[in-house]
Amino acid sequence: MTITRRNVLQLGIGLAAGSAFASFPGLASAASLNWDMSDEYGGNAQTGIVAKFFIAELSKRIGDELEITYHGSKSLGFSSADHFDAVQFGAVPIAVSQTSVLGGVEPFFDLTSLPFLAKDLAEARTLWGVSKPEFSRIFDANNMVVLYAQPNAPSGIYAKKPIDSIEALKGLRIRTYDANGTRTFAAAGAAPLQVAFSDLIPQLSTGGIDAVLTSAEGGIQLSAWDYLSDFTALNYAMALFMVHANEDSYNELSDGAKAAIEEVSAITEDFAWKLVTDSIEESYETARSHKMMVTDTPPQEAFEHLQQAGADLHTAWLEKVGERGAEVLAAFNAAKS
Repeated sequence: MTITRRNVLQLGIGLAAGSAFASFPGLASAASLNWDMSDEYGGNAQTGIVAKFFIAELSKRIGDELEITYHGSKSLGFSSADHFDAVQFGAVPIAVSQTSVLGGVEPFFDLTSLPFLAKDLAEARTLWGVSKPEFSRIFDANNMVVLYAQPNAPSGIYAKKPIDSIEALKGLRIRTYDANGTRTFAAAGAAPLQVAFSDLIPQLSTGGIDAVLTSAEGGIQLSAWDYLSDFTALNYAMALFMVHANEDSYNELSDGAKAAIEEVSAITEDFAWKLVTDSIEESYETARSHKMMVTDTPPQEAFEHLQQAGADLHTAWLEKVGERGAEVLAAFNAAKS
């Protein structure tokens, strides 16, 4: 068998969990009422704000039957790329994951980062609605329950100059957040490097990268003005974050608690999508207040060039996922028309 990073993570999780349960009899039963929630992003980021809203609303309904403790900024040691295995095998009971980095586990996850598929947040929510049954099936097949999803605001580029031409993209050492972004920007002539959000500050401060693909709000969390001078909106993609729980832990809850989680998850989705929608202009204004130049309308030349660079990814994705992908895209096109 070829040893991969995923094999090592699974082994480590299994040994750690086995050792813990062997040392403390009855811990599995007690731990089902106390969940640690892992998030690569910080508590002041939108994922953290939404997670805390979810926890507070759930507490109102079920009291101390389930206590969820939020851990942001990768403080439990797991990034989004680790969460699928970490939650599946019980290292953490619940996590917030940027799902577009999970394409290596299951190619269907790449749907959420196909470039220029959803043109705005309304379309992104429509796409989530038609794809949710398949995502739920994937999580269920891997001992997990998906609770809710929230969008990332449309991605643009923080850089030391406006990204308004093909020339501006050439050789640009840009951080991307998933494989689709890396392939798109490489095809556009840039020099992309896939970097987790939690690792961006060292890369920026040492000059390892000179541009960042993220949302306007993501740059605010980074204090991007300390390193870069411009933000160019491109509506490149609106990746999804999903909150998913270990199914064994979930099934130890009462039927009433499960019903409350389902109710609160729906309320949390509405809260999350409104939060992101309302935050876009606020993020632009914050960046401007720190003397950054904000180009809030996608420059046509760079936009069209990136569209062409990413066009083959749609075809490649369909070849990987087959009929289930074609059905989701057909449903998406029908729903938005």
